[in-house]
Amino acid sequence: MEIGFALDRISYTGNSMSNADADVLAQHEGVVINCDSLSSLRKIGSRCPGRRVGIRINPEIGVGYRQNAKLQYAGQEVTKFGVPWSRLSEAWALAKQLGLVVDGLHVHAGCGFLTPQLSQLERVLKRIAKMASSLPGLRYVNLGGGLGIPLRKGDRPLDLAGWTAQVKKHFGASEAEVWIEPGDYLAKDAGVLLLEVTEVEPRGERVFVGLNGGFNLHPEPVFYDLPLEPLPIARRSGRRRRVTLAGNINEAHDLWARDTLLPPLAEGDVVALLNAGGYGASMASNHCMRGEFSELVLS
Repeated sequence: MEIGFALDRISYTGNSMSNADADVLAQHEGVVINCDSLSSLRKIGSRCPGRRVGIRINPEIGVGYRQNAKLQYAGQEVTKFGVPWSRLSEAWALAKQLGLVVDGLHVHAGCGFLTPQLSQLERVLKRIAKMASSLPGLRYVNLGGGLGIPLRKGDRPLDLAGWTAQVKKHFGASEAEVWIEPGDYLAKDAGVLLLEVTEVEPRGERVFVGLNGGFNLHPEPVFYDLPLEPLPIARRSGRRRRVTLAGNINEAHDLWARDTLLPPLAEGDVVALLNAGGYGASMASNHCMRGEFSELVLS
C-alpha cells in the first residue's frame, strides 16, 4: 500500500495467523485473504463476516527443484501449509457458517521445478482442477509460483510452453481467473551477492576460501540446498583448483560451496554469488551480529 499498490492488488497468504494478524487484515477490506487453516477462517469470520476470502489447500502432492524434499510444501509427509484437500468440504461449510464468502482457491505445492518435474506438476494441477470444479462461484484459482531457473550444471531452462499447455489443459475452460505468482522465477537470476575474500588457507586435504559474509545474508544454500554459483569478479591467471567457500558465521554448516572448481583467489578479491535475487535481502538476519549489508538496485 505504501508503495502504491491498490488494496485489491494485494494478496495475503500466511500460516499460523495470529489475532494481531487478523486485526490488521480486518482493517483493510480490499486485500485478498487466502485462509491457510480452519483456525484462520474463524479469526477472519469473527472480525468481518460477509468478507470474501480464498482457502489455501494442500493437494498432498509436492513438486520442487530436483524433487528436493526441502522445497516441497505438500506431499506424502504432512506439512503445515494449507487445508488438506480431504478436508476442503469441511472448510467450505465452516466458512459458510461464519458468514464468509469463499470465492478463491490457493495452492503452492513446491518451489523451483524445471521440465523434468512437469509430469509431477500435472498431478497437482489435475487434483486442483477437480476440487475447483466442485466449488460454485469461484472468482480465482491461484496456482502459486514454483517456476524454476537453472541452478546447477546440467540444468536446462523450464519448458514454458509445456508448463503453459498443462495450465491450459486443466483450467482453460474454467470460468475462474487463473492467478500465478512467478516472483522468484523473475527475480532470482536478476541479483548477485558480492563478497570479499578474507583468507585462502589449506586445511587437511581441502583449501578453504573465507568470505566476509555468511548464510545470514542469504540462507538458501544452507537451508534448502539451493546453490548460488560462485564467480570471481576479476580472473587471475593460473590453474583452476577445487576450493570450499566458507562464510564468516560461527557455524560449521556456513558454507557457500563445497569443492567447487575456481581460478586462483587471493585476499581482497571479490566473488559474485549468482542467482541471489530471489530471497536474499528479504530472508537476511542479524545472526551472530553479522547482518550489516548494502543493497543496490541498478536500472
